Amino acid sequence: MLKRSILTFFWLFLLLAVYLASLLLLLMVKGQLDQSTCFMAFSIWVVLAALSFLPVLGMLIKKIWFFPGTGEPATLEQLREHLLAINAMAGPVQVIGKKKKLIVRWRHEETQWCELFSDLGISRLYELHCRFDFSTRTVLLADRIRTADFLICPERVKIGFLRIPLPFLRVRPGRLGTIERYITTAPNEYRFHPSEIKSPVISTILASGWNVRFSLF
Repeated sequence: MLKRSILTFFWLFLLLAVYLASLLLLLMVKGQLDQSTCFMAFSIWVVLAALSFLPVLGMLIKKIWFFPGTGEPATLEQLREHLLAINAMAGPVQVIGKKKKLIVRWRHEETQWCELFSDLGISRLYELHCRFDFSTRTVLLADRIRTADFLICPERVKIGFLRIPLPFLRVRPGRLGTIERYITTAPNEYRFHPSEIKSPVISTILASGWNVRFSLF
């Protein structure tokens, strides 16, 4: 994980250095340009920088944050059913099936967990979106966040729109075990941190022989 983190920050720093160098170049020739040309040049720079940053960052994350699966690969149906088995467990995590992907999230709609979220003052809910690429036996994982306001559980709970956060990279596959940990973990042992969803899901996917690749979108 440390190596991947260092590589990510190195390439991100290099990308920002390229933006800065191009901006400095514009500033150096600013005096040689008339006002309208200068304004257009800076406008183009801002647009190109804004439009290129997220796609390039997404490419870096996909390239660097890749984990190969181990063992004999399960079928797509077997892997999906294994992850959906989380719903039969007593823990605070649930899986929602939507078209070609699965969404792993906290059970905020159930009274027991809703009241616990309210008592802990939790204001953001993490979601892990899983898309399956059967041709490469790879699961693309994307982090998502929703704001939450637990007024009166479960009748008056305000859940915000889906947002794309900075990628959550602090994961250690294997350290928190697989999804089976949800069977034995007591409610008071949860910190409701993204790693408690992401790490067990990654470990389960890898143990099923499928690869894991992080994705920004």
